[in-house]
Amino acid sequence: MSDGSDHWIPGLSMTEIRAFNATVQEGNFSRAALYLGVSQPAVTAQIRKLEARFDIPLLERFNQTIKLTHLGQQLYRITRQYRDLESSIQSLIAPPWDARPLEVRLATASPLVFMPLITAFSQAYPDSTLKITSGTTDECRDLVLASEVDLGLFPLPDSEPGLSRLAFHSHQLVAVIHPDNRLAAESSVSVHQLANEALIFSRNESFTQKRVNEVFARAGLFPTSNILMNVRADICEAVAHGLGVGFALSHDIRSDDARYRAVPVKEAAFEVHEHLVWLKSRTHLPEVQHFVGLAIESRR
Repeated sequence: MSDGSDHWIPGLSMTEIRAFNATVQEGNFSRAALYLGVSQPAVTAQIRKLEARFDIPLLERFNQTIKLTHLGQQLYRITRQYRDLESSIQSLIAPPWDARPLEVRLATASPLVFMPLITAFSQAYPDSTLKITSGTTDECRDLVLASEVDLGLFPLPDSEPGLSRLAFHSHQLVAVIHPDNRLAAESSVSVHQLANEALIFSRNESFTQKRVNEVFARAGLFPTSNILMNVRADICEAVAHGLGVGFALSHDIRSDDARYRAVPVKEAAFEVHEHLVWLKSRTHLPEVQHFVGLAIESRR
């Protein structure tokens, strides 16, 4: 008697799964078709076949975009794993030394830190395609865990089950200060000095802001800010215009801009390590192996 495992959805094909996953990942049918190298009607037809198996929609159409229904979300949590399955099979058919172009999906919270590595990879594999997403450390981590990207480039302080990591770079917390501020001439500044300044904070869920909050809290200080910004470059711009003192990890901001100074924070002498992060289950994939291998070479 069959256990029914191969009758979850009768006749379900990988073509339907590919069309569904591509549409979710690319956000609409036309980009999914371009990604798959087929016509848009072909993608639409596969989605309709898939939806017909459930008798209710998996996607909601809004002009040029789509949104997953509740059932669609449930299905995608399952089918997104099939990309790894296909890649695993493909790696057996075409081993890592095969010269076929690579497509590597990256999520980074530290673009300035990792841009030299990204550039080196692009030069080493000129036919490769790099899809790069920027976000907070938590956002990048979630993308890795969801298999939405191949690798994350961000600080991962603690090891996590299911994730592999490679330490790539280290730096420390600095205060970003306008040159006319008396503190800009100091070799380092204390949180007690900074507490008296107008402060510029980033969103609380950012890795850097969490470190800022921890450093002040250890000193028994809980300053507030009237200026909250999401982008490091914007924080530096605000400092340059005299709006206050901001914070960053030292190599996350440009060092050649004379409009501000990066001054180490005394109480934050510990180093923050930037990592390459990937799912252990994806270690064998060529895109992961090649990128991590180049990172190891770059550290020497």
